Amino acid sequence: MHSISKWAVLMSLAVLLVAAGCGTTGGSSTQTIIHDTHARMVKLDKELGASVSQLNESSATLNARIDASDEQTRAVRGLLEENQVKLDALSRELADMKTTLYRHWNLSTSGSPRNVSTGAVTIESPQGVQAPAPELVQTPVAQTPVPAPVPTGPNVLEDSAPLPTESASPAPEVQAAPTSEYTTEPVAAAPAAVDPKLLYQQAQRSYANDDYAGALSQFDSYLAQYPNNDPDLSANAQFWKAKCLFNMNRYDESVKSFDALRTSYPTSTKVPFAMHNQAVAHSRLGQTAEAERLMEGVIEQYPVSPAADQARADLRKLRGE
Repeated sequence: MHSISKWAVLMSLAVLLVAAGCGTTGGSSTQTIIHDTHARMVKLDKELGASVSQLNESSATLNARIDASDEQTRAVRGLLEENQVKLDALSRELADMKTTLYRHWNLSTSGSPRNVSTGAVTIESPQGVQAPAPELVQTPVAQTPVPAPVPTGPNVLEDSAPLPTESASPAPEVQAAPTSEYTTEPVAAAPAAVDPKLLYQQAQRSYANDDYAGALSQFDSYLAQYPNNDPDLSANAQFWKAKCLFNMNRYDESVKSFDALRTSYPTSTKVPFAMHNQAVAHSRLGQTAEAERLMEGVIEQYPVSPAADQARADLRKLRGE
């Protein structure tokens, strides 16, 4: 009986040892799974962080390209504006030359000689005798006003600006007010309303003809009468007003006028040109430090604009590089 109890105790100990061994093996396996899962999570977190960083860099690059594309579009618009005005000026010059040539050679617009007749009698020259050519009357040619002289020298800065683009249209005819057959006194004609764009185009024509004083007065009239009619035209009028003052060597006033454009119309495409021209005006006044500050501002804020290219060259002149 004692021997049976002894064997029962030994069997119980063996079972306990086997159970303890199985428990230890199961716990080690669970810890291994947890460790592997944690390692995978750390690896995935690193990979995800790298992907997010790469995505942010790509987004920043794309935004920078979009901004550069916008600046290039504005620059192209400015060049198109300048080329259009140059073409218009060439067309006017060709028309004037054609008219002068026809007058000089006594030709009609079709290229054939004009017939000169007196009343109903045509004067024919006898055979073999050449009739004298009619005496040509030279009409005086209106001279274009000469712009104010610009200072010259190796370190003198030149102004920059796109020329105005809007093509000039003929002024509408103003018809007189109808009079009644029963009225003996003359009827005063009602004042015709001035088209804002027509007034702006008149100022443009004056500027293109180097009549800076007349253009200044007309741009002032436009800004006074139609300050909020068209923000783009108002910004352009303010810019060309400042250019008139600059070309008349009234540099102090032009500085204030360019500054007014930047303050009132900060999103206008004329702002970089205004900053550059304002800097040139400061340089003409001997205010070199302020000129350099504005040039640097153009380069920093509008790096791909034509005004920035001119500012870089002018900065080298100012610094004697």
